[in-house]
Amino acid sequence: MLSQHNITHLREVARTQRGWIKALLWSPNGRSVAIASADGITFHDAQTLKLIAPLKGHDAPVKAIAVDRSGSILASASADTTARLWRLQQGGAQTLLTGHADSVDAVALSPDVALVATGSADKTVRIWDVASGQQRMVLTDHTDEVTSLVFLSNSQFASGSWDRTVRIWDIESGGCQHTLLHQDWVRHLTLSPDGQTLASSSRDATVRLWDVETGTEKLRLTAHANGADCAAFSPDGQLLATSGRNNAITFWSLPTGQPLHVIRDHDKPVLTLAFSPDGTRLATGSGDNTVRMWGVD
Repeated sequence: MLSQHNITHLREVARTQRGWIKALLWSPNGRSVAIASADGITFHDAQTLKLIAPLKGHDAPVKAIAVDRSGSILASASADTTARLWRLQQGGAQTLLTGHADSVDAVALSPDVALVATGSADKTVRIWDVASGQQRMVLTDHTDEVTSLVFLSNSQFASGSWDRTVRIWDIESGGCQHTLLHQDWVRHLTLSPDGQTLASSSRDATVRLWDVETGTEKLRLTAHANGADCAAFSPDGQLLATSGRNNAITFWSLPTGQPLHVIRDHDKPVLTLAFSPDGTRLATGSGDNTVRMWGVD
């Protein structure tokens, strides 16, 4: 397990190259890593990062991906204005979600896998039924591109936007319960393992941690000159890894926010990162077109 005691011993253990990497995630069993890029969606062995298989269907770069806890359904969002649901245990059978008028930049699955949310450069958030692929609602409160989505529970989700806000929504009513403010674009959202804390990464060079229930700010981390791009909680919730436009990855101790270690090996901004399900490794994807795997020596 990566911890504040051994994080300074991280080293690169594997690497792969893809074009225009935007997002990555681990399979729930930790055996593979899915990468969203200009190449579409590709699966890679978690130990070596060697290519296992691609998912073909989108006609433009894939900008976001999400997977359910069983690893049976993957959702994708693309610049081709569509989102797709891939049933991985059914040979990659697809459900096409159409309705957005511009690039689909964000996607999230509800914990019970009943709903999928999509966010777009058309400034809307749309909620869809996973079983039927039918659209259930359209939310139009954001005034600029919607860049990130995360479900907080089966009844709540959060959206981040270039309009400098994070909004927390009630699914049943479609109403906005809390509006959380940054000083610049919100680029990424992620939820803590215990479901109590929402982390938002912004071009204002901060990562902010919010209480999900009250919407109050719990901690503000000033990091990554020219903007923060992404954050990831370790599975035990004791570490937060952040990345951004200074090409660095920074590790923080939680709940104090004490900085612990910095990795500066990528040549361009680090756009995405994720801890393995067992907490022993960290995968990072960068504008330098590499995905790198980090582990303790």
